[in-house]
Amino acid sequence: MICPACNVEMEPLVAGIYQCPLCKKIAKEKGKELEQKEQKESLIGELVDGEFFHKHASLNQKYEVAEKGIIVDKKTTGMLAILICHSAILKNEKYVRLSWWKKSINQHAGMIKIYDNEVLNNIIKSLVKIDQSFDENWNWKGKYGKQEPKTEEQLEKEKNLDILRYRIIENRTCPKCNRTMEKFKSHYECRCGEIVILEGYNQPIFDIPPGELDLRFHASFPINFYMPISGITVKCIMGEWQALVVIYSKDNPNKKWLRFYWWVRDLQNVLKFGQRQISEDTQMGWKAQKGVGSPNIYDKSLIKPLVNALTTLAKEINWEIEN
Repeated sequence: MICPACNVEMEPLVAGIYQCPLCKKIAKEKGKELEQKEQKESLIGELVDGEFFHKHASLNQKYEVAEKGIIVDKKTTGMLAILICHSAILKNEKYVRLSWWKKSINQHAGMIKIYDNEVLNNIIKSLVKIDQSFDENWNWKGKYGKQEPKTEEQLEKEKNLDILRYRIIENRTCPKCNRTMEKFKSHYECRCGEIVILEGYNQPIFDIPPGELDLRFHASFPINFYMPISGITVKCIMGEWQALVVIYSKDNPNKKWLRFYWWVRDLQNVLKFGQRQISEDTQMGWKAQKGVGSPNIYDKSLIKPLVNALTTLAKEINWEIEN
């Protein structure tokens, strides 16, 4: 048994009773279950070897391997952690995974994967903005849409996107390599592999680099079942959309929380038929990414340790974090 004050091995006095040889503190041996609980709590905020998550959480090594991670929160109701992982096949391609597990058995409850340095930067910046714009009960205290003044950087990004859209509509100019794209019924294709989808009245939909997103609050999301208060888009390309949104239930408007959303769009259907697939479980052609689950944060005080964990792990894989 280890002395909690001196961190040295205690000496047994009688069965189940120990004394520290340094501070002479006497302690009773605790049950195995309680010791395991204290051990897990002591790991919160610390950099942990990835093997811990394979042993204590539902993370299948056949598909992905955790190298290391940080436990942000651990309760009997579940665990929130940030991991550095790689696939079982491509070991050199690492990514950051935000993972939620439920119940004491740590059953998978939700996750979102981050493959890009700029997306991670967007998530960290968005978490900071959300922390500043909501109170501890997730009540809005920020400024909406047009009331929020745009910075010079945001205005420049909007101008660049408008120029790209104009050049696509007028000249079929590829937003990636600037060559002329070939026109099809529902989209443009370029020799470089870039695809631009046409929606509505020839409105071009193309990949927007994560670094070009303005990270402004808005409430237009393809969300089912819940109502968005406000959120921030951190990744938006033709077939993938990630966002952080504060939501509430229609049945209980007083209950609010933060959810990490991850949607995908069926591009094969768009390119083949010239229209989006829309069914009962989709909005605007978007549907939830399979296997993501419901990643939620109910306790707003977890945002700051979450940001710290993301920043620490970004440095571990040599990703640059913007201040």
